[in-house]
Amino acid sequence: MRDYMDLVQTTPNDEPCAQVGNKDYESMARIEANALIHQLQRVFGNNPSGTRFKIIQCPHDAGIYLDIRFYYDDEIQEHVKYLTNLDAGCDVWDTEARNELKAHRYELTRPKKCKVIPFDKAA
Repeated sequence: MRDYMDLVQTTPNDEPCAQVGNKDYESMARIEANALIHQLQRVFGNNPSGTRFKIIQCPHDAGIYLDIRFYYDDEIQEHVKYLTNLDAGCDVWDTEARNELKAHRYELTRPKKCKVIPFDKAA
């Protein structure tokens, strides 16, 4: 039977993503989503015939956010196996994805780390 799964992200698991409400959110999130789809296809192979990825708009209290939806047939084992791989996702951008993002003038930023001050050194 035809079904779908929302990936609930437009970036790999450990990467920052465009934030809803920012001026360029939709264009940046669309660039992220396309790069992630391409990376998933590199990592797990091209998606099987009869399946497809689609970037969708989802309503939220803070505004519309983008997500990636994967359409498949749950009665076709090849589709289910591919879906299982997608569920694991990727942790970080690979080199090709980073190059794709840069080609679209997407800034690759990492969240700033907090500076930990040992208790005995605190004022």
